[in-house]
Amino acid sequence: MDMTSWLEYFVRGLATQLAEVRTRGEQAIRRDVLATEHGLSPRQAVALGLVLDNGTLTIQDFEGVLPDVNRRSLQRDIRVLIQKGLLEADGSTNTLVYRRRGPT
Repeated sequence: MDMTSWLEYFVRGLATQLAEVRTRGEQAIRRDVLATEHGLSPRQAVALGLVLDNGTLTIQDFEGVLPDVNRRSLQRDIRVLIQKGLLEADGSTNTLVYRRRGPT
């Protein structure tokens, strides 16, 4: 019974999964390093993580992740990230989108 084809298939799948784990690990480390370097609060770190994972953030996205937190508090957290140079705002009041500023 020759299992070479099955083993090759299994090893390719395993290699793909390991590459994905490595990428996610690197992203988590980058997020933690940025949060520590800039003294971010846990909520601010969540916002930055959303931007790093998705490329953009809206206040509605942020509210969806932290529904029990007042919108004004979330807006203040985003404002701090903008002041620290981590995010930039694009759009007008009802269509504001936040993006990562600088190197990722």
